[in-house]
This record gives sequence, structure tokens and C-alpha cells, in this order.
Amino acid sequence: MKIAITGHRPDTFLISHYLIDTVKRIASDTVCVFQREFKDDLMFILGGALGADQYVGMGCIEHNTPYKMYLPFHPIMQTKYWTKDDRNELDRQLSLAMGIDIIDPNIESVYNAKRYQERNIKMVDESNIVVAFWVGRRQGGTFNTIQYALNQSKFVFNALDNNRPIFKDDLNNGWTPPFLRKNNE
Repeated sequence: MKIAITGHRPDTFLISHYLIDTVKRIASDTVCVFQREFKDDLMFILGGALGADQYVGMGCIEHNTPYKMYLPFHPIMQTKYWTKDDRNELDRQLSLAMGIDIIDPNIESVYNAKRYQERNIKMVDESNIVVAFWVGRRQGGTFNTIQYALNQSKFVFNALDNNRPIFKDDLNNGWTPPFLRKNNE
């Protein structure tokens, strides 16, 4: 089972009232659940970004679960504006990954935001299912990746909603985070 991860950066979680420690716990729990279900037939596919990708990577390392990394750019270019700690974490995850695929590996390349979506498409195409860390925003890379995955007939689950499936109607009509729902929704 190959599971692609998509999700937001840390600032989006905070703006949406999700504590980073809570998202990290959910990421670790997600790894545990799939490891229990699929044992030796499991591979996470991570995008190497800050936030959800990084947190699931930490969970994979913690629980000795295999993963591959798909980066949009050479790591030096990707982490140009990251903190030293975040760069070190990406280096650690790259060193323990079962494989690394870089969309644009040339360190001299000009930055092109399209590489992120190219990476996301490749991750979805390589996966059986997608697990999203989605706060309900209807724009940006996470939204675009969910939309692409659903159009490819992939099952998509929202880790921030007890792994509830995401359907096309959720994208069209909106989605309400669990802590804002009335009891009957």
C-alpha cells in the first residue's frame, strides 16, 4: 500500500486553530494505524515540505516505517529560507528515506512554483490512496492535490477529521472542521 501525504504548512494549521503538537500526534497516529493494517506492505510518499510532510516523516522514523521522498527542487534550493532546525530535519529524513525523487534536481535552476504541483501529481500517481491534513481551505497546493487525486479516482482521507473520506462535494460545497460542527453533522 502506497500512501501519499498532502497537507498544509505550519502557519496554516495555526491560523485554522490546530495546535502543531496536535497535528504531529495525528501524523504519528496515522503512521501507526496504517502500519498496523498493512505491516510489511506499506510505503509512505512524502513531499519533503514543512508541516504535514515533515510531521509524517517524523512519525515514519519514530515507528520504523518505510517512506520515499519526492522533492520539487534540489534540497539546498528547497530549504533556502528555512530555519537551520528545519533544514536539519529534512536532511535527516532524506538520509533515512527508501528513495528520493527530485522533480528539478539542478541546483542552479530558476525557482518555478509549478514544480510543487508537478511533485504532487507524481506523488498521487504513485499512490494507492492519499491522506490529507486539510483544514478546509479551498485554494493552494493541498486543495489542488486533493482535487487532482479525486479526479484520478483515488480514495482521499482527511487525517484532521478522524480519517473521514473527502468527496468532491466537500471541495465544491465546503468542509467544516470537526470542532466547529454541530452535533448532528
